[in-house]
Amino acid sequence: MTTSFSPSATADAAASGNRNDLSSAYVASVRRRWVKPLVIGLTFMGLGGGAWALTEWTRSQQTLATLDLTEVASRTFDVILKEKGELKAAKSTDVICEVEGRSTIISLIPEGTAVQKGDLLVQLASDEIEDRIRQEELKEANAITAVEVARTDLDVQRDKNMSDVRKADLTIELARLELEKYQKGEWAQRLKDAEVAIEQATIMLERREEDFAAAKQLYEKKYVTKTEYQEDEFNHQKAIWDLDKAKKAKEVLEAYTHVAELRQKESDYEEAQKERVRVEKNAEAQELQKQRSLEGKEKELALIQDQLAKFRRQQEKCRITAPTQGFVVYFSESGRFMSNDNQIREGGTVHERQVILSLPDTTEMLVVVRVHEAKTNKLVLGQSVRVSVEGIPGRVFEGKVTKIAALADTQNRWLNPDLKEYETEITLDASEAVLKPGVTAYAEILVDSVTDKLAVPVQSIYARGGKRYVFRADGSNPAYAEVTLGAIGNEWAEIREGLKLGDDILLAYGDEQKRLIPEPRDVDGNSGPAGDRLNPHGGQAGKSTPKPAGQGETSRTVTPKGAGKSASANADSSTKVRG
Repeated sequence: MTTSFSPSATADAAASGNRNDLSSAYVASVRRRWVKPLVIGLTFMGLGGGAWALTEWTRSQQTLATLDLTEVASRTFDVILKEKGELKAAKSTDVICEVEGRSTIISLIPEGTAVQKGDLLVQLASDEIEDRIRQEELKEANAITAVEVARTDLDVQRDKNMSDVRKADLTIELARLELEKYQKGEWAQRLKDAEVAIEQATIMLERREEDFAAAKQLYEKKYVTKTEYQEDEFNHQKAIWDLDKAKKAKEVLEAYTHVAELRQKESDYEEAQKERVRVEKNAEAQELQKQRSLEGKEKELALIQDQLAKFRRQQEKCRITAPTQGFVVYFSESGRFMSNDNQIREGGTVHERQVILSLPDTTEMLVVVRVHEAKTNKLVLGQSVRVSVEGIPGRVFEGKVTKIAALADTQNRWLNPDLKEYETEITLDASEAVLKPGVTAYAEILVDSVTDKLAVPVQSIYARGGKRYVFRADGSNPAYAEVTLGAIGNEWAEIREGLKLGDDILLAYGDEQKRLIPEPRDVDGNSGPAGDRLNPHGGQAGKSTPKPAGQGETSRTVTPKGAGKSASANADSSTKVRG
């Protein structure tokens, strides 16, 4: 390796000739060349690290400063339930079709017409009624024939009754003879047969005992074979069995068979006597029935005449007039599909007891709304309501909740089986305005009113594990605080515990703040579900839950000056609760 030296060092080395002095000079020269740059480099590195740390600290302060902050303050707001419905008259007179079957509307007064009592409203076709009249005339002719037949039936029935009574008398006589035959002949014969069977079995047993005893002696002396001995032994045992069987047969005969057959014969005799009474009564009943049938047929003519008169009256009812004065409104089943044939129109059809139109009294009006089942817990009779009517801009009508249905309305179940709504009526206060039934109305029901209570925006509340949290601005490090809520509107939520007046909280928060809250755990120590922003209607936002109870609510607020601090929002739009 070639090394370059300064002239002065080379001269000193050459003059002294000392090799050690040359090495020392070289080392000193190298140190002077490298130590200074190294010190300068380390100095710049320290300054750069400090600048980076200062930059990061400043950036964190700027990030915190850009978050939306709001101050906890006393606020007054209303919780409002908004529903859409339609106007309806509190009192109305229905005009009903009183004609049987179905009838076609020939003429119909225009809807919206003001009518007086007696004015013609509807003219129905009477063709069907005329057909019924012709049918009743045919029935009249048939009824005359039926009367003649009924007279003949009565004569035949009387002859049949006499024959049935004679047969019943014969049955009694035969049953009596059967009973006497059994008591005086059959029973004695059967008893004798049983005694003879016992005697025969006894004699047979004695013989078999002698044969068995002899066979036993011969078998012991080897004069007979074992088979012959066993055969005599079996015959002896069989004779014992036959005797027992004969005795048992006699016992059964005396205790059961005789008793059963005797009772059966006696019962047959008694039943024959009772049957005679029944036949006689039945004969009288049949004769009376035929007599009444004849009387009925004779009265049927009068009944048919009454029917003819009835149909003639219905023919008159095809002309429907106004029972009272009012405002004509065609009937319509709201929420149900109506075919062209069922619509109230000229050429349409109506059936018996169907409401054709109504004559509402517009002096007192209602608003009918249908409230989802998830929101019915917010309804109370007497709640104040503000109503705006379509077509009357800028006018607000006051009213109160006067009726809440006890059962869900099922008119739309065929379209959505899971939809359950409760019909609610709102009675409007008296007004000089002219309101018509069927007009769309928008109701704002005052559910709750919060006055001068600590409140925060609902978007600042975070729900997790069944608890509610907010994030307080604590210098450069926001801290979470668990809170207890009261009334919740769409914009504001009442704070009962956890915050105090004047606290600054974050309006928007992200995952960095959420991680400050410990994971909720169940009884087994497992982590619970992740939290989310507060849903003002119940539950957590972003979760798959049924329609919230507060959907459609809004809130009117009175906010003190300086309640919030304006800054840029830094919130996750996918979890924000929309008011």
